[in-house]
Amino acid sequence: MSENHQVLFRKYRPQFFRDVIYQDLAVGSLQNAFKSKKIGHAYIFIGPRGVGKTTIARILAKRLNCENPDGVEPCNECTSCLEITKGNSNDVFEIDAASNSGVDNIRELRENVKFNAMGGKYRVYILDEVHMLSGAAFNALLKTLEEPPAHVVFILATTEYHKIPETILSRCQDFHFRKVPVTVLQNYIETLCTKEGLKYDSEGLFWIAKKGDGSVRDTLSFMEQAVIFTDGNLTGAKLRKMIGYHGIDTFTDFLNQLIDTSQSAQIFETLENLFQAGIDLGKFIWDFIEFLNSLLLIKDNLADRESINIPQEDLQKLKQNYRELDREILVLLAERIFSVHEKLNLMKLRSSYEMKVYLEIQFRKLILDREKPSVSGLLAKITELTKLVQGDISVLPDHSEALKKTSVNQSQVAESKNQTPKPQTTSPFETNVEGKQNKSQAETFDTKQSSNTSAPSTKPTDNSSEDMEKLLKEKFSGVEVDSNQFKNL
Repeated sequence: MSENHQVLFRKYRPQFFRDVIYQDLAVGSLQNAFKSKKIGHAYIFIGPRGVGKTTIARILAKRLNCENPDGVEPCNECTSCLEITKGNSNDVFEIDAASNSGVDNIRELRENVKFNAMGGKYRVYILDEVHMLSGAAFNALLKTLEEPPAHVVFILATTEYHKIPETILSRCQDFHFRKVPVTVLQNYIETLCTKEGLKYDSEGLFWIAKKGDGSVRDTLSFMEQAVIFTDGNLTGAKLRKMIGYHGIDTFTDFLNQLIDTSQSAQIFETLENLFQAGIDLGKFIWDFIEFLNSLLLIKDNLADRESINIPQEDLQKLKQNYRELDREILVLLAERIFSVHEKLNLMKLRSSYEMKVYLEIQFRKLILDREKPSVSGLLAKITELTKLVQGDISVLPDHSEALKKTSVNQSQVAESKNQTPKPQTTSPFETNVEGKQNKSQAETFDTKQSSNTSAPSTKPTDNSSEDMEKLLKEKFSGVEVDSNQFKNL
């Protein structure tokens, strides 16, 4: 590497509007302003870091002072364009509002805007991180921002839109910049790898783009570091090692250990191995939470490349291996582990050993809670037992004799009641009639009893069901149930 090496984000900074990626709204509006010759006196660029706010501000300044513009684009060859590119133009002033946030700095700016441009048509003031200005400084800027001289253009850039006073916003044309998607960043750095002669694969480019988090500058800065780390070989295997990605195999094994009761002891072996390897356990827990969330996104058919932190190759494996996994289990598991991670951050443990002990205690508690029967499981078991009781009781040989004894006892009691004489307090006529009635009832009962004993029944009557219920209550009332029998509920 030569001593005059230029970092990638400076080497490939766009010099024309057409070179800017994914900011078509802002770029198209500015180009239309040049086509219609309606240049505003104050612009505000709003968006996250590293998406092109300052870059487009410089291109706008070049086009305003370009001696030989090419339509809506600057020529980038005249003296004014070259000076702005090098950063030594006398007509373009880049002011860091974070370090010049006082009212005195704005008062000095108000005095300087009165002078005409030295070489070009406009004096352009680019205020970066303008939200850092104090309240008095904003108030001092108001009048100048509302009615600046004809040769002055203000370009304000900020990452925190909500901190800008409404009085400032009402005096500017605002343009919102967006994060660049991973796919766009991946295609962009692929063209740069071709220009630089670097080796790469799709997974390696994915991790570089994902690490940039929607910022072109951050993506190129990480790519610069990755080139040095991998010696120009940007493959997925080396990038995973660089960023500390454990791979889905580690997470799938850990998930299986949590779900399968026979593998519970291996959870603590995994934590011990990670501790001995010097891996940040807090980051591992958070990565595992992201892994569980990715599985839930797969369940909901939302596993697109912008919302999931897993390469496409691993994503396809997860779709195949965990298609049948219960969604409720994933939700409850993710919620519990997220609670563990939240408490871990609040405790602010001093060493990784303390973190390991804490996680071992929490996972041991999680295992104990998992072995307890759930409410839904108990209800399902009760429903199953109820169906067995209400079903064909004749299939239970242990209770058939008890049912016969119960029916015999009932017949004996009925006969004894019928044979008991009653006191004669009525007339003889009424006594004879009553006797005939009792006789007929006894004959009817004997007929029913003989028919019940002669014809085998496959289903119990209502009385036998009630007797069976009483029998079960007497036999099993007060019996303690072994909780080990309900581990799998």
